[in-house]
Amino acid sequence: MDAEEYRKKLELDILKIIEEKLISGEMDIARAQAIARMVLQKLHPPLTLEQIYQIAPTLDDHFAELAQAVLPVIKDHREEAEKIVEAHAVKLINSGKFNEASSVMKQITK
Repeated sequence: MDAEEYRKKLELDILKIIEEKLISGEMDIARAQAIARMVLQKLHPPLTLEQIYQIAPTLDDHFAELAQAVLPVIKDHREEAEKIVEAHAVKLINSGKFNEASSVMKQITK
C-alpha cells in the first residue's frame, strides 16, 4: 500500500470511529468536528509513509477514542522498522561482524 492509500485508510478508520460514537451517543457534534479539523490539519496530502508513522501517534493525544485507529499504524511502523534492522543484522552476520549484529538485535528488542 502506498502512502496515499495508507493515509486514506487511516482517515476512513477515524471516520468510522466518529460515526459509531455519534450514532451511539458517545460523542457530540462539537467533538466530532474538532476531531475532523485536527485530522484534516495533520493528515493533509501529500505525506510519506514515514510522515504518517510520525503523525499517527499524536492523533489520540487529545482524542483518546482514536486509539483504535492509531494502534495499528504504530504496529505497522514497528514491524517495518524490525524488518529493516533484521535485514541489517543479517548483512552484518554475513560479513562476519557478529558483535555488531548482536548489538543491533539487542537494540530492537528494547
